[in-house]
Parts: sequence; C-alpha cells; structure tokens
Amino acid sequence: MTPGRLSIVTDRACENCGFVDDELVLVRRVYVVPETWDTPGSATVVEEPELWCVSCCSQYPNDPVPEEEAGDEDQAGRDDGDAGD
Repeated sequence: MTPGRLSIVTDRACENCGFVDDELVLVRRVYVVPETWDTPGSATVVEEPELWCVSCCSQYPNDPVPEEEAGDEDQAGRDDGDAGD
C-alpha cells in the first residue's frame, strides 16, 4: 500500500442477514401473503436481484437468478462503470 493512501477492502456479505460469506447466491426476494378465509394468497417477486447466503436461501422465499441472467447482471455492472470513460 502506498503511504498516505487509504485502501478500503470490503467483505462480501449476504444482503438479507449481513453474514459475511464467500459463497453467496444471486436471488430475487419473494414476498408471500398467505391466503385467509376472504382473501386469496399471493406472491410478489422483487425485480432487483440480491446476494444471499445459503442459510437465508433455505429459510426465506426466493427465486434464484438463472446463471445466464446472472452473467448479464455482472456484465451490465461492468458496462455501466465503463460508460463514463
């Protein structure tokens, strides 16, 4: 590290619980409303993908992002960063 320069390193963490982990999965959050006697149940999938740990994926409703689409998400992030150059 160069003297006088601050280097910031952040660990990857689950965007649901905050657990720091190297093995995170790209998913879309799903909000589930159970049915009641007078209202049908529903599920709403959030469009914006999030990185979740395996534990959260096993406990909370989610829709895994297909690998092909996950690659597109990564590429879009790189393209946006290069747009200003």
